[in-house]
Amino acid sequence: MSFRKPDDRKLNPAARRNLVAAICAVVAVAMVGAAFAAVPFYRAFCQATGFDGTPRRATAGPVGDAGDRTIGVRFDTNVRDLPWTLTPQENSQTVRVGRTQLAYFTIANNGDRAMTGRATYNVSPESAAQYFTKLQCFCFSDQTLPAHTSRTFPVVYYVDSRFAADPDTRPLSVLTLSYTMFPAPAAKPSGVQPSGARPTR
Repeated sequence: MSFRKPDDRKLNPAARRNLVAAICAVVAVAMVGAAFAAVPFYRAFCQATGFDGTPRRATAGPVGDAGDRTIGVRFDTNVRDLPWTLTPQENSQTVRVGRTQLAYFTIANNGDRAMTGRATYNVSPESAAQYFTKLQCFCFSDQTLPAHTSRTFPVVYYVDSRFAADPDTRPLSVLTLSYTMFPAPAAKPSGVQPSGARPTR
């Protein structure tokens, strides 16, 4: 029978406490970093897959053709915690599935100072989001408007031709594209005109 020799190198209580505190600090920093990193990763995942009603983002036009199949696209707009208005040029469009479509939205800053806003968006029913694809949109970046100024932004989109073949989406006759504008996080007022916008003052 053998006995283990006591380890003379064991840390004293104060050193152990310091080590545990250091490990906890490292874990906390890692968790905070992971939380911040998860936001852009989640956004990119939603844009790539259409998950959670998020329209997909693309850099190329539609592939394939769904023939004469059409679908109604309704535009819904909301503004939160900003003295702004967001208005579609048309309340709805009838579009050909598999064809590129253009819509315009006007954002007006009714406040007395320059402000920066950002738009979130989704498509309903959620099952159709994976087929709703944007090529150009004001919602992909912060938008800064001087006081009492309005600008009109183009949105280029299409409904993928696979929409017409999917049993879950084939019966649908209307989709809703919703935008909500809210103050951009840590936004700094600026008079710079965002790219792609045209003044409508």
